[in-house]
Amino acid sequence: MLFKRFYDDNLAQASYMIACEKSREAILVDPGADVAMYTRAAGADRVRIAHVTETHIHADYLSGARALAVAAGATLHLSGDGGGEWGYTKEALGKANVLHHGDRIQFGRVSVRAEHTPGHTPEHLTFLVSDLDRGDEPVGALTGDFVFVGDVGRPDLLEKAAGQEGTMRGFARQLFNSINEFSRKPDHLQIWPGHGAGSACGRSLGAMPQSTLGYEKLFNWAFADSSEEDFVDKVLTDQPVPPRYFAVMKRINRSAAELPKTASPKVLGVPELEELLRKKAIVVDTRPAERFARGHVPGTLNIPLGKSFLNWMGAFIPEDEDFNLITDADTDDGIKAILHDLCKIGLTRVRGILRSDVTQGWKSGGGTLERIAQVDPAGVVEISKNARAQIIDVRSPDEWSNGHLPGAIHIPLASLPERFGDLDDSTPIVLHCKGGGRSSIAAAFLQAKGLSNVSNLTGGYEAWAREGRPIADAESEHTPDAIASR
Repeated sequence: MLFKRFYDDNLAQASYMIACEKSREAILVDPGADVAMYTRAAGADRVRIAHVTETHIHADYLSGARALAVAAGATLHLSGDGGGEWGYTKEALGKANVLHHGDRIQFGRVSVRAEHTPGHTPEHLTFLVSDLDRGDEPVGALTGDFVFVGDVGRPDLLEKAAGQEGTMRGFARQLFNSINEFSRKPDHLQIWPGHGAGSACGRSLGAMPQSTLGYEKLFNWAFADSSEEDFVDKVLTDQPVPPRYFAVMKRINRSAAELPKTASPKVLGVPELEELLRKKAIVVDTRPAERFARGHVPGTLNIPLGKSFLNWMGAFIPEDEDFNLITDADTDDGIKAILHDLCKIGLTRVRGILRSDVTQGWKSGGGTLERIAQVDPAGVVEISKNARAQIIDVRSPDEWSNGHLPGAIHIPLASLPERFGDLDDSTPIVLHCKGGGRSSIAAAFLQAKGLSNVSNLTGGYEAWAREGRPIADAESEHTPDAIASR
């Protein structure tokens, strides 16, 4: 049996190719939108992709399952379990082999058995993989968003991201039952999860690429002895705020739609930038946060290229609006790579590309560059002497619960597009996160929305804690003078 894991660092997402060495047939599980990557890998290993499937309807990236099945001439398999409004559409299932609990996909001497493991989503399947030359006993499980290393898939996404009110506690109970059933399997069973650290599909995913069921029973909180209600309460507590694009991905992926494509954007200059900003068009500066803070064109957003680029683009850029990019990429291939990555989350409406020297061109033409003030912990204390100062913590709920600045207001970064109107621009606003990265994005967003009295805590919460300054817990009073008085 051949086994290959593909991992996209920008999405913290894993997909898998498993092949029979004798028949040279393979199955691809949970493919992303980069179809060519999988066909190239199959060609390099001299195998034919005969089957394509996915564990569930994904919310955090664009599924390439249908496109890959078409490109490879493979059979597409989709879950028919779970049902309900957010299962696969009839049209999607009509173009696939429908899988139910206990069904097998066999190719050569490899068997893949589907087990219904609802909770994260109603239709979720886990695939148990057996090398039949060694026996029918499964060697490993492709667990998708059911079991991760150190965590389990969150059951609240359909309610929080897709608007299915009143569903998350019921899904949490399903997850509890699925885990109890799964825990009866042998400890040697290898766990091959669909995501790693950094994914918003769980609360505290580990960075290891795989695990075993025995190890997870020892160290994964979800396998500890607990009552159903205790488990439900815990699994729903402090989950990350889902970026707005999650609902879009659910809608597209449940229909197994064709992959969207990006039209070639135009290369623009200073005159076009002026016109874009006059029309209040979206312009995203992808330069590093430090450079953006030192000087940027007023009205532009800053979402730096890096591992979190797609997550925050999906949180701040509506999928149905045109947008433009300022980039350091100095080659056509570099720009194509950015556009290719954006397609992974359905952002295809890039209309203009501006080289990073447009910032200097703006200044040379008489335009004023804007800066983001940077403050250290002592500066936060000084600002907090203003009784109405707003200290905004943009970290995740889990980080907030483990400690925060006294008097801070908690607005997770993914919630800022909906909640920035709650802030008062007549008094100072200080933003912070763990180390300064997310809060830099937040500060740029607020400036672009017209809030001028904004600064960023350099080094974030970590810098504050290193200096031994006061830390509040989740029950503390949220008053600005709690900082200024110490």
